[in-house]
Amino acid sequence: MNWSSRTVHALALGAGVALILQGLALPAPAQQTPPAQSAPDAQAVTVTLARGIKDTSSIFGSGLVTPVDPTTSFVDTDLPYAIVKVKPLPPEAEVTLRLADPTGPAYTINAKIPSHRGNPKEFDVALPMYILGTDLEDRFGTWRLDVAFNGQPRGDTAFQWAPASPIQLSKIKDLIDQDPMSADLHWRYGAALALLHHDQEAIRELQSAIQLDRNYALYYITLGRVYEREGRTADAMRNFQTALSLHGSYYDTVYSGWAKAHLTRLQAR
Repeated sequence: MNWSSRTVHALALGAGVALILQGLALPAPAQQTPPAQSAPDAQAVTVTLARGIKDTSSIFGSGLVTPVDPTTSFVDTDLPYAIVKVKPLPPEAEVTLRLADPTGPAYTINAKIPSHRGNPKEFDVALPMYILGTDLEDRFGTWRLDVAFNGQPRGDTAFQWAPASPIQLSKIKDLIDQDPMSADLHWRYGAALALLHHDQEAIRELQSAIQLDRNYALYYITLGRVYEREGRTADAMRNFQTALSLHGSYYDTVYSGWAKAHLTRLQAR
């Protein structure tokens, strides 16, 4: 599973109006050279926080935005997403997502807009804020999301991150029963089990996620963290090293930092 394979809908709107004046004798306007038009900066229209997106397509340009559950409060078995509506959004523009937890900056992600067809006037950009299964899931309190385009701040949004109750596990298990081949759901369930210290069950679910998708570093990092807690140092190190070898996600820099930090700690023992 690659987080960049999430959903975004681009809607291009255009209208032309022709106005014809007849029977009016108007003086010819003086010929003037029109001023050069510079491309307007991208602007954030709205930022919607959501618990998840079901559809999979391209992060930019095509596909449909699946209806989401807007919220400003998440529990630690949710997978928060930010749906950022922007206009205009020219190719090669850079979208920056900065996430800060109650103790300070958590991570920054940069995504560059690819070329797109049809000159769309408006985009919805889906940016996941994975916390579950990472080094961040127990930093409860007020988090802040800052969005920038081409380095220029365009808005900030606050949300709450709170611990979940065990009842959340059964809800995720129901989702797996409906879609047993989803690596992402097995990872989510395994990470949630680990939060509640059901380590052996968590290991099985995380191994299932990896069997279904061997190319996503976060799965190995989460499994490595459970092994590390269990005292299985060799298994933990192998998973962190595998995570370091995988590339292709906008989270590569973030994941590499987590994996290196855990490896360094284990190697120092």
